[in-house]
Amino acid sequence: MSNIFSIGLSGLQAAQIGISTTGENISNSTTAGYTVETPVYQEAAGQYTSSGYIGSGVTTATVQRAYSQYLTTALNNAQSTSSAYSASYTLATQLSNLVGSPTSGIATAITNFFSGLQNVSNSPSDTAARQTVLSDAQTLATQINAASSQYDAMRKSVNTQLTSAVSQINTYTQQIANLNAQITSASASGQQPNQLLDQRDQAVANLSQLVGVQVVQGSSGYSVFLGNGQPLVVSSNSYNLGTQPSSSNPQELAVTWQGLNGASAASQGTPQVLSSAALQGGTVGGLLSFVSTTLDPAESQLGAIVTSFTAQVNSQNALGLTLSGGAGGNLFTVGNPLVTASSTNSSTSGTVSATLTNSTQPLTDNYKLSYDGTNWNLTDTTTNSLVATQPNGAAPITIGGFSITPSGSVSAGDSFMIQPTAGALASFSVATSDPAAIAAATPVVVSAATTNAGTANVTQGAVGTGYSTTNLPVTLTYDSTTGTLNGLPDGTTVSITAGGTTSSVTIDSTGTPPVTGVPYDPTQGATYTITNLTDSTGANGTATNVSFTMTGTPSNNDTFTVAGNKSGTQDGRNALAIAGLTSSTAFSGSTTLTTAYANYVNTIGNAASQLNASNTSQQSLVAQLTSQQQSVQGVNLDEEAANLLQYQQLYQANSKVIQTAATLFQTLIGIFQ
Repeated sequence: MSNIFSIGLSGLQAAQIGISTTGENISNSTTAGYTVETPVYQEAAGQYTSSGYIGSGVTTATVQRAYSQYLTTALNNAQSTSSAYSASYTLATQLSNLVGSPTSGIATAITNFFSGLQNVSNSPSDTAARQTVLSDAQTLATQINAASSQYDAMRKSVNTQLTSAVSQINTYTQQIANLNAQITSASASGQQPNQLLDQRDQAVANLSQLVGVQVVQGSSGYSVFLGNGQPLVVSSNSYNLGTQPSSSNPQELAVTWQGLNGASAASQGTPQVLSSAALQGGTVGGLLSFVSTTLDPAESQLGAIVTSFTAQVNSQNALGLTLSGGAGGNLFTVGNPLVTASSTNSSTSGTVSATLTNSTQPLTDNYKLSYDGTNWNLTDTTTNSLVATQPNGAAPITIGGFSITPSGSVSAGDSFMIQPTAGALASFSVATSDPAAIAAATPVVVSAATTNAGTANVTQGAVGTGYSTTNLPVTLTYDSTTGTLNGLPDGTTVSITAGGTTSSVTIDSTGTPPVTGVPYDPTQGATYTITNLTDSTGANGTATNVSFTMTGTPSNNDTFTVAGNKSGTQDGRNALAIAGLTSSTAFSGSTTLTTAYANYVNTIGNAASQLNASNTSQQSLVAQLTSQQQSVQGVNLDEEAANLLQYQQLYQANSKVIQTAATLFQTLIGIFQ
């Protein structure tokens, strides 16, 4: 009789556990990280009798989680990638909104500046027109400086988010390590603590959204590693991450591995800076990727445009005469490349300053300059390739597009980061407030005599870098018999471009044969550049880099005069030349400054669009994997309702068994009464 009772009671207990488990599932159907549980029943050990083994009922072996390691890992990895795309896309969209349209903002300011110079070229003596140009220049400077502030603000935002994410990572790794210890202790009884397992899996899922990790399950729990194998959790130990200013850009933060949580600073040693390969995925990976692939390149690209604009405008202005007749100076200023000494340099007094050797086509990648005791080595950190090696010598030292000047004590092994245009946006400014400083006039005037009988025409002339108009004027006379232009003093060197070829002639009337003039072919025309014109004594200096073009057919003894311009009030040719820089392709060899700016804006917009597409696609993958995981691990309320009825019926049936056993027992007692 007691066997019937025990069988009924075992079934009753099993039904109760089933109802409790179902109730737990229903109650936690919306709990994040909860894994559906199922009781696992097995037949109790039988009791031997002469009639054979008689069953002893049912026992509950365990309450099992419907856990899929494969689906959980796949979902965590997908969420990690999704978080990275989301972080990058959000910031790229903000940057794209700040930059705006490729035809507005800075592009409009550049166009207005050049348009104002066209007005000055039409009225060189008009002070109001000149003042308008300076106002347009200041508007351009204000907008570029504002762009610098926007980049700084975004960089600070990234730093804040990065610091917060690293703090959360440390919280989750400590939680996982503590749960490892608790699970190991609780599992000693032979049963798995499902609630603690759920908490640990949820902590790993949360961690994966912050940074990409690899999880290895062992006898002592989860071990969690970064992409480069750096440990975050091993058994009950966790390892902290931190942040510190980047060696390549002190305004940005680098993520460091600081060692065992709770260990003394002395035992931890120097924090190890983690590479981008170690921090793939998650919010941290997305933030760092945005900085390295979008923010920094975009700022460098705009800085290059500003640097080239400054160089081109200043160079052309230097080839003109101001309103007072003086040589033109700089209209804009922009900072030199930013050089940062490595924190590991042996000496704090050693510094390096750098300038660009070609500011018209500035470099945009970042570089590492290292000294080995004998040579300077320049490495492009963007492509991780050696650019140039130059022996140490007298400063300045030219290497890979830079002119560097070391100072102080620089030792072997010291290195310096060079950012060619990092400070261009913040340092860009208008160099003058004097409208007369605009060098609108060209320093040379070339003219044909009004008495000439031929059809030859000459351009008004131009000058090149390093020009001089000393020893001008000079009058050239055409000799139809020899086909030459005569009148240049001995020693004068002239470069001649005609018919697509360039040659050089030096006047030497006493030579063998004597050279008294420069050739001219009316059928081709020619461009002449006087590179050296000296008087007979050489006492009055030299005229250099003065050029003009002649076309048509001159008559014998026609004359042409090359003279210095004495006034900047009536000539606007150089202002027109500055305005013509709007169509110059000197910046890249194929694009103008305004086109380059449009490309800069479009590049940022395209980056945001690509990240949006990738983010949308990844979110779709996360949704699919979540659905698959939930189909295995999630709570199905319809299924649980059916289970509840099943366990209720089981409970009622076993209650009936007990009731039957009690009735039989009472009947048996009645027989003996």
